[in-house]
Amino acid sequence: MPNLNLKNFAKIKDSDFDIKDITVFAGKPGSGKSYVMKTLYAIYEAPNKVKDEAQLLSKQLDIINNKFPNIDEINPNKLNNNELKELKKIINEFQKLDITKMVNSKHFYDLYKNILTSIFGNINQISNNFIINYEDVILDYSKDKLVTNLKDDKLFIKSESNIFVETPLILEFKKFMNREEGKTPYHIESLLKILDKDYSFTDEEQDEFIKSFVEKSKSIINGSIEDSGDSFVYKTDKQDFDIINASSGIKSIGLLQYLVTNKALKKGSILFWEEPEVHLHPTWQLKMIDLFVELMDAGVKVIFSTHSPFMTDYLNAKSKKENFRNKVSFNLLNEENGIVKNTILDDNSWDKLQSELLDPLEEVMWEYI
Repeated sequence: MPNLNLKNFAKIKDSDFDIKDITVFAGKPGSGKSYVMKTLYAIYEAPNKVKDEAQLLSKQLDIINNKFPNIDEINPNKLNNNELKELKKIINEFQKLDITKMVNSKHFYDLYKNILTSIFGNINQISNNFIINYEDVILDYSKDKLVTNLKDDKLFIKSESNIFVETPLILEFKKFMNREEGKTPYHIESLLKILDKDYSFTDEEQDEFIKSFVEKSKSIINGSIEDSGDSFVYKTDKQDFDIINASSGIKSIGLLQYLVTNKALKKGSILFWEEPEVHLHPTWQLKMIDLFVELMDAGVKVIFSTHSPFMTDYLNAKSKKENFRNKVSFNLLNEENGIVKNTILDDNSWDKLQSELLDPLEEVMWEYI
């Protein structure tokens, strides 16, 4: 059953989409695949921003309790100037955080809107009156509000971490990018921060997954991607290479490997990846699907867009053979007369995907044969 509906969203007038453990958005360029993915990313990120605010509030409470365990009994007249100054600073910081906002639908909507504005630069490039209905949460941009059919404690769609990969070349560009706050689109800055740090944790089950994933990815690129401080290196058994000298395909598989080894991708995470086939040989495109399935089995949700008939056909066949077709959805966006409609594909409509992705190539071939 579809669980996402978009109205007046870019070229999409009114269409349903299906979001599952692995979600594929296919279609010709300009059909809106990237727009849909980015707004889903923003919807998942807004709750994480609320979580960050809650953690900041908790830290402020801890500071107050540690510095002044009996704050209600404090007599400011008995504090020296430094103590009084410190108390005022803590209280001022604490007052900046309004706990009521953290469970307020309007606050969630504002966070979502801010993230989407940062991603697109101008949210009105999508539309000035779009409506998004996803898992009983309705974001109505025309009325500047959020409506939910759920209780407040279940309002937010929680995830461990959300990672949006627009290009694997970010491994190469990282040290050259402007890191000044507000100068980089939200989803790119978020990935840069993830690449900056190690999400260390201890979990035997996850460690087994990491070991297995690293072995499989190493067998593809014959090496590994590792942090070298302000950049990355591609390490093989024989030699280390600066990341700038690694092929785009190695960067692509290597970035996925690195996100697992540094423990940014784990159970409960969501990975968004735009057109992973762009940098991959057809054989490696199928290997990438194998790695995506490995992530799904470890509890990571994978959402990606593609123009590749190799990746879609292989994932469809693999999911049937290994009995997880019910965990995979294929969404085909097709434009006609300036209006984009989505088709949620099944066996009866699979030929539509083949037609959309392969017919243009056939037309070009016939022109020169």
